[in-house]
Amino acid sequence: MNFSLPEGWTGRTLAGLRTRLLNWFDRERRDLPWRADRDPYRIWVSEVMLQQTTVAAVVPYFTRFVTAFPTVAALAAADEQQVLRLWEGLGYYRRARHLHAAAKTLVADHAGALPDDAGVWAGLPGVGRYILGAVLSQAFDRKLPIVEANSLRVLARLFGYQGDPREGVGKEWVWGAAAAVLPATRVGDFNQALMELGALVCAPSSPKCTECPLAANCVANRAGVQEQIPPKKKPKAITEVGEVGVVIRAEGNVLLCRRPGNAARWQNMWEVPHAARGGGEDVSAAAVRVAKELTGLDVAVDAELATIRHGVTRYAITLVCVDATLVGGEFASTFYAEGRWVAPPALGDFPVSSPQRKLMTDLINPTRQPRLF
Repeated sequence: MNFSLPEGWTGRTLAGLRTRLLNWFDRERRDLPWRADRDPYRIWVSEVMLQQTTVAAVVPYFTRFVTAFPTVAALAAADEQQVLRLWEGLGYYRRARHLHAAAKTLVADHAGALPDDAGVWAGLPGVGRYILGAVLSQAFDRKLPIVEANSLRVLARLFGYQGDPREGVGKEWVWGAAAAVLPATRVGDFNQALMELGALVCAPSSPKCTECPLAANCVANRAGVQEQIPPKKKPKAITEVGEVGVVIRAEGNVLLCRRPGNAARWQNMWEVPHAARGGGEDVSAAAVRVAKELTGLDVAVDAELATIRHGVTRYAITLVCVDATLVGGEFASTFYAEGRWVAPPALGDFPVSSPQRKLMTDLINPTRQPRLF
């Protein structure tokens, strides 16, 4: 579906809308560390981090990341384990791996430059339509649109779009709308302003329409249907999964295993061996089985350490972690890329998933008390 302006809208209507939104942005914009300049590297890192993550969560990660890797060359030279460790907790770790791989490409093929060239950016790992538009519009004022959750909501309400702008023809429509509203200059600021308006004013529920600089033009506001646009996402069916994790100890050390690079998630990150429990399977029996299947080691199970609940896509996982002592065998795995025996104080040096970090923190805590089953 091609985008077209609502009936009665003119070029003057759009011009006024652009001016009011940019004026609002100049007054109300948040002071965020990646807005200090138009450095394409900093803009790029921030936009990759902000995908599917809130601004509040990203700020401390961004600061640490660009302190450790202040340039694309520094990022390219880094070890992937360093990159993953600094990304730890942000989730969607494929973003970090793509960012790292793209930095290596920019150094190898473009002498570390981040050029004003859409063709170069489109060929980088992890760069899709959104990142392309975000970096080039903000760093180089290229007239390219961006669409994410906040700007999508603003545009759907502003133009009164009744369909779902997240998929199918609705997705085509919203990208057309995002392109149609762009000004000739200050394109990057305008793109940011749309997102900022969605974050601060045009909220998913109870939008602050009386504070909105676009309220006079907003079709949804005039019709009183702000709460119905865009339509709510259909909830995903959640599957409950029970897992057991095994903290295998030998001579004061703990076995950490590195996931393979082709794993479904958490590629190349570290963890204690864990897997799903069978229906009705005893925790202790499951721990012995999982240790043998994943590491080739024979263990004796001691006490329960922790129960960690977390979600992955459409799964709600309950991970019961147990202490175990090595009885015999040599590490051999058809799944894990490698295994290392690590002293507990060094567990913080390895990149791990958020649920595993909860366990590592517990293991490092000297006051931890084991629990009986």
